[in-house]
Amino acid sequence: MGGHTDISKLLKRKFDPVSDWRPVGPQAEKGSKLKSAVSDTLEEAHKIKDYVEKAIEPLADDAKARIREASAMLVDVAGKSSKEARKLLAKTLKGLAKKIEP
Repeated sequence: MGGHTDISKLLKRKFDPVSDWRPVGPQAEKGSKLKSAVSDTLEEAHKIKDYVEKAIEPLADDAKARIREASAMLVDVAGKSSKEARKLLAKTLKGLAKKIEP
C-alpha cells in the first residue's frame, strides 16, 4: 500500500494546480480606487494651476509695465545726473540685481 500512496502523491503533484491562483476580487477594486483618487487629485491640481495662472497674469503684466516705466526714468535720470549720482545709482542697481537674481 505504500506504493499506492507514492503514486497518488506523484499524480497529485502532476495534475494539481501549481499555485493557489484565484480571480482578482476586492483588492483590484482598491487599486482602481487608488488610481481614481490620484487621477482626481491631478485634475484638481491642474484646475488650481490654471486658476492661479489666470489670477497672476494681470499682476505680471502690471509689473512689466512698472519695470519699463522705472527703467525709462532711471535712464533719464542717469543721463542728466552728475558722476557721483550715477555711481550711487549703479551701486544701488547692482545691489537690487543681486537680491532679485533667480
